[in-house]
Amino acid sequence: MTVLAIGAYTVDLYMFGDHLPAKGESVDAVDYATAHGGKAANVAVASARLGAPTRFVGCLGDDTDRLTALAALAADGVEVDDCATADGIATGRSFVYVDAHGQQIVMTWPGAANLLPPSRAAATVSELPGTSVLVLQGEIPVATSSAAAAAASPDVRVLLNPSPAGPFLSETGEDLLSRADVLVLNESELSALASDTHDAVECLRRRTRGRTVIVTRGEHGAEITDDHGTMLIDVPSVNAVDTTGAGDAFTGALAAALCTGASLAQGVRLACRVAAVSVTRRFCAPSYPSAAELGVAPLQGAPGQERTT
Repeated sequence: MTVLAIGAYTVDLYMFGDHLPAKGESVDAVDYATAHGGKAANVAVASARLGAPTRFVGCLGDDTDRLTALAALAADGVEVDDCATADGIATGRSFVYVDAHGQQIVMTWPGAANLLPPSRAAATVSELPGTSVLVLQGEIPVATSSAAAAAASPDVRVLLNPSPAGPFLSETGEDLLSRADVLVLNESELSALASDTHDAVECLRRRTRGRTVIVTRGEHGAEITDDHGTMLIDVPSVNAVDTTGAGDAFTGALAAALCTGASLAQGVRLACRVAAVSVTRRFCAPSYPSAAELGVAPLQGAPGQERTT
């Protein structure tokens, strides 16, 4: 059993200010920092810090950022042996602007992250043991993620976070949606992807293999919809200082829980707790809590074993 996150690593460059800039406005920042990011890398850290066996596969540049990134991921317990290197291309960058209330806007330059060969992604997935969870997003070319999903054996659960939503409006994106066992997305992504605005969740459920959709609703918790109906899971009330990467924290925690035998409801409860902690701290991966911080046992249970979270 393994959580395998395939996708992007980026260096996150943060600016903190009183408010986010409006169109044409220049805002003075009160603080600046650099941290590790990229959706798949974030997911891997969130999973590994909970104790689940976790691997990250992505493409990084042939620069010093690559060495720093791989060392940081390994220090968090993430296996990175299958990562690729792009010659002559820098490691990706994300520019993150955060206001005094923790709200943010992000612009990303993928750099090397878009150059992971689909064949390499597929080969890694084909070797996954049963009951593993494959986590995919939209930050790298959808064709690469689709090749990875197609290589998964039937007993590997495909957890898809269609973020950003734009790439999933193509034919290749539709193919990847059809291979998802669990779809995790926020309200904005739901609105962008669902053609039937009156029953958006059901519209998406019909387009996935697993017919399971989890919608994260910020401070209002998360909603699970599957063939058994809909369940709302509450999220702890916290004072947010930086919401960047909260969705990745949620996805990584859910993947870790599902990989080690939790039910969907149990996994989402844990994911809500992890995401809530993450927004009380700055940055993405550095804000994610460990199992010890949450007061739970490391998620290393046997396949099929349910554990209370």
